[in-house]
Amino acid sequence: MLLIFDWDGTLADSREHIVNAMQAAITELKLAEKTDDQCAQMIGLGLLEVARSLYPSLNDDGLNLFASSYSAHFTDMRQHYGGTQFFPGAISTLEALSEQGHSLAVATGKSRRGLNRVLDADNIGYLFSATRAADETASKPSPLMLEEILADTGIPVSQAVMIGDTSYDMEMAANIDMQRIAVSFGMHEVDVLQQYSPSLVIDRLDQLLQWHGLV
Repeated sequence: MLLIFDWDGTLADSREHIVNAMQAAITELKLAEKTDDQCAQMIGLGLLEVARSLYPSLNDDGLNLFASSYSAHFTDMRQHYGGTQFFPGAISTLEALSEQGHSLAVATGKSRRGLNRVLDADNIGYLFSATRAADETASKPSPLMLEEILADTGIPVSQAVMIGDTSYDMEMAANIDMQRIAVSFGMHEVDVLQQYSPSLVIDRLDQLLQWHGLV
């Protein structure tokens, strides 16, 4: 089975870091204020889509400025936040799934540079057969990154599942009739995720190990 994971809000508990970087970009660029919750609801989209969703009137230059400012602030804040804060059981669950013979992948709204940085820093890149970042393909909820992961791994959609915490993850998988599992501890509320008919909603990542759909 191919298990495709979202990163932020599913494997990594990075809400505060991301929201604070968004707010710093908003302040630097003197854009209209947004609440922390409004920013958090954008997590999972590519940076340009985040900027476009928060500020629909921005032109291309403005969108790119937001993305650049966010990236700079996110990097600067790493000294404060330190390494990746994974949700409990994240790494041990990934290792157990890999040991059971399952293929693992990542489909994320992070940039390729950002994803590579965390995979290298946490020394877990070896666990994943394929990865896709938002700046090298279409952003969620387009299913393109899932289609590319399937092509890379040679695994049919019937043998794959998307695991994520946002409606973007669920909609992306639903768009190609891929099974989907929602996590209850991420960015979007469970009642929002339930609208996309996930096969399962989990409260802890290690619950994946007991899922009857793993074959």
